[in-house]
Amino acid sequence: MTEAHAAEPHQAEPLTAAYLARRGVAPQWRLFVRGLVETLDEHLDSAGRAALLRAIGRRMADAMPLPHCDTLKALESHINDALGAAEWGYCQLAVDVEARRLLVTHAAAPAIGAGEDADGGWIGAVLEGLYGGWLSQQPGADADLAPSVFVYAPGEAKLGYGRAA
Repeated sequence: MTEAHAAEPHQAEPLTAAYLARRGVAPQWRLFVRGLVETLDEHLDSAGRAALLRAIGRRMADAMPLPHCDTLKALESHINDALGAAEWGYCQLAVDVEARRLLVTHAAAPAIGAGEDADGGWIGAVLEGLYGGWLSQQPGADADLAPSVFVYAPGEAKLGYGRAA
């Protein structure tokens, strides 16, 4: 990836992003996903649940492989093509030069509240696995790095990917 800029990604208006995230989940899947997440909560601690959801995200990335990309713009485009095909929202990528990390702003991911997780924040672990899988497929990827959600609000997650300065 040859492009480097410190621009903050355009942020989706929070209410719009939250609405689109809820609307984008087919009704026949809402009860299933809610039941699945609540069952995971009953049988796993939070770290175990997050690890399982990351593994699911990783499998999703494996099922939707991306071509090798030479620029950040190309990577963002291919990610958005895959997300669009799955109706999983969209992302914007930027480089935070000061923090030496890639910033991923993901908007309109499916949001289904479950149990004590009323805002659907469990999706953050899935996104960590999904982006981790996609980024690991790129040339020069460091196997020791993994994206991490640092901000979540219904309809939008911000992930950082990089080594702390």
